[in-house]
Formats: sequence, C-alpha cells, structure tokens
Amino acid sequence: MSVLGRIARAVHPGLRSVHAQVARYAADWEEANGVALGGAGPLWAVLGDSTAQGIGAPSWDEGYVGQLLRALNEGSDQRWRVVNFSRSGARAADVVDRQLPALEALPVPPDLVTCAIGANDIVGRTPAGQLADQLRRIIGRLPEGAIIATLPQGLSRERTEAANRVVRAEAPAAGLLVADVWARTGPPWRGKMAADGFHPGALGYADWAAAFASVLDVALGPG
Repeated sequence: MSVLGRIARAVHPGLRSVHAQVARYAADWEEANGVALGGAGPLWAVLGDSTAQGIGAPSWDEGYVGQLLRALNEGSDQRWRVVNFSRSGARAADVVDRQLPALEALPVPPDLVTCAIGANDIVGRTPAGQLADQLRRIIGRLPEGAIIATLPQGLSRERTEAANRVVRAEAPAAGLLVADVWARTGPPWRGKMAADGFHPGALGYADWAAAFASVLDVALGPG
C-alpha cells in the first residue's frame, strides 16, 4: 500500500470503510468457493477485480455477481454454484497469469464464464498497448461462449474507449459475448457510488448485473 494511499484512507472515512471490505469479502468468497466446488448444480466461474468481489456494496453478495446469481437462480430449477477467482486490485495481467490458469484447472468445464477486467489498468496507467495485448490474450483463452465486459464509464475516457474498442471488435470473432457495462453506466451518479466515490454501490452494481443479464440467454443457450 502506498504512503499516499495510507494517508488518504486515514483522512477519508469513505475510503477507509470501503478498503476494510477487501479482506473480509475475499474471505467470504473463499469460503463460498469451497462450498461451490464441493456441491452440485450448474457452475459459473468469475474472473475479474474488486468489482467481481462486490467491493463497495453493503455485503459481499450484493455486488454484480451476487445480484446476477439471484437472477440465475430465479430462472432455474437448479441452484447455481459460483467459483469466484477475482481479486481486488487485479489488472488484466493477473487474469492472464493467475485467474485463467485457475479456470483451466477446474476438474469440469463451467457452464458459464464471465470476465470484467481493466479498470485498475486504466487507473494505474498500464501502457495502452500493453493493456490491449493483455485483453487480446484473455479473449484468446476464454472458452467459447464466455462473457467479457467492456470497461465502465467514470475512468479516463480516451483510455477506456481504446480498451473497449479491443473488446468490442475482437471478442465476438473469438466466439465470446460482450456485456456492455460502458453502455449501462454513467451519469447521473447519484445513489450509485460507494462511500469511496470510486466503486459502485449496490445500485450501481445493478447496472453491471443488467449488462451481463442482457446476454445471458445467448450464453446459456436453449433451455
């Protein structure tokens, strides 16, 4: 953690309260992953960063993953399982180096795979060419029918749009579906952001869940 980050969290209660969720939500997901891997029913594998962890929402299962899970279960006669490989602070390289290998090591192929990554690369100023290369590597390794998200609004517009052009242009050609989070997010922000002013809150995550839900029927196929 940087010195500036420690100072910011010390003087900004919102930053401090949201940051406190990171370890707690990671532990919650780790426990849930163990239950999911030992259970039965259709399996959903999640790749991503703090947004997939639900950071900013009131509880770990009220982010877009938890909200989308409830929607899946409402439309199914079986209980879906989720194994969440995401990590707070992850960049695209983390998906390539750690999360995709974990996905590929699952004993059975999941019924649904989703990936939302790149915001930390924008904030951390990963060079545009490097981010594009990592996104292409992710697109090339995700299984056919997986869903990959565009980056949300609220970050550097030029850099975000450049990354989103890669996703929109190349994911469909690789047999992937695109959840257009960019199209679902943006002003008015009132009531949609967490206390840190960066992560979505539960209402903001509802927009993310809606973006994924819009392509679920295609991803899951008939029945």
